[in-house]
Amino acid sequence: IEGSPASAVTPMQEVLDNGGTNSVYVMSLQDGADVAGIGGLMATAMNARGYAGAVIEGGVRDVAYIKKMAFPVYATGTVPSTSLGHYRATGNVPVTAGGVRVNPGDVIVADGDGVVVVPRDIAAEVLVKAQALDQTEHSMYGTIEKLRSLQEAVKRFGRL
Repeated sequence: IEGSPASAVTPMQEVLDNGGTNSVYVMSLQDGADVAGIGGLMATAMNARGYAGAVIEGGVRDVAYIKKMAFPVYATGTVPSTSLGHYRATGNVPVTAGGVRVNPGDVIVADGDGVVVVPRDIAAEVLVKAQALDQTEHSMYGTIEKLRSLQEAVKRFGRL
């Protein structure tokens, strides 16, 4: 979703109601850092529809409520204001968020370290590489603790 100041919220509601299980809601707010791109009501609707989470280049409100329901939201900040009357919305279109282009169908992976966009056509290849990297890193922890040396672990595993 891309947002720009306007008065209609209905298209945004349609976008939310058309998303399905494991969808990720991605919104880029243009000139709207002081307006929430998501709040408790929208998060509740997404959670009820089985969305995997939301990524907002912009603000989030109702944070305590959203955390209580354990719905994953990654936003650039918190704001007290609502989006009502501030944005025009369209869905299932490419957007740019955080300087990264996100296309419909791209895979979004997010955790406490950040958000990554993986193009759908290379997602399987990226998954295999990411799993191998994760396995190597987890193997390195014990080696570093045992040898008490990062340098030696890097030599053994061939990577940092």
